[in-house]
Amino acid sequence: MAFGVPGTAYTAYRARRAPGRWRRSTRAAAGTVLLLAAVAACGGGEDADGKDPGAGDSPPASAADGAADSSAPATGGHEATGGGTRRCAASDLTMSLDPAESRAGSRYFDMALKNTTDAACLLKGYPRVSLTGEDGATIGSPAAHADDGTARTVTLQPSTRAHAKLRTGSEDAADGSCWARPRSVEVRPPGSDRALTAEVDGLRVCGGLFTVTALEW
Repeated sequence: MAFGVPGTAYTAYRARRAPGRWRRSTRAAAGTVLLLAAVAACGGGEDADGKDPGAGDSPPASAADGAADSSAPATGGHEATGGGTRRCAASDLTMSLDPAESRAGSRYFDMALKNTTDAACLLKGYPRVSLTGEDGATIGSPAAHADDGTARTVTLQPSTRAHAKLRTGSEDAADGSCWARPRSVEVRPPGSDRALTAEVDGLRVCGGLFTVTALEW
């Protein structure tokens, strides 16, 4: 900006801000920048809710890593049961089948499973019983359950036996409607896929009747 004074040459004058005010403004601006930087550093990594998006969203390490559930029941032929006594496996047992009695058009056979080990084991439920012919082929269907009662747990001490009863119709009462004569019987203890086999004499399913009871003493 120029000012003219009568009778003198023009004198140029550049407006200047007072040095004191400039230094104060500079210090204020610098302080503001530092304050904003501190706020940004403190709030870094947080979302609009003030929460760290990476915290509290992951499951515990044991769950994330697929840790096994220790409460899952054991399975298999030697499954432990109440009191630590294991279930009897087919390899622990021998099987025998003997005629029992005949009455009212029915024939009965006693099937026994003997514990051959040196330790107690448990049996509970119905054995799976099927018949095979001379050629090894299965005859008919496996024995049906004889009753709907609750099966009891049988504790077999060494050298003791559990029993089940087979029933079929007599040949006389069945008017000849009988299955082929079997060579052997296959018995799978409850919970086992392995069969115990014994030759049979006199067992022939007639009249479509073939049942087995739950194991007991």
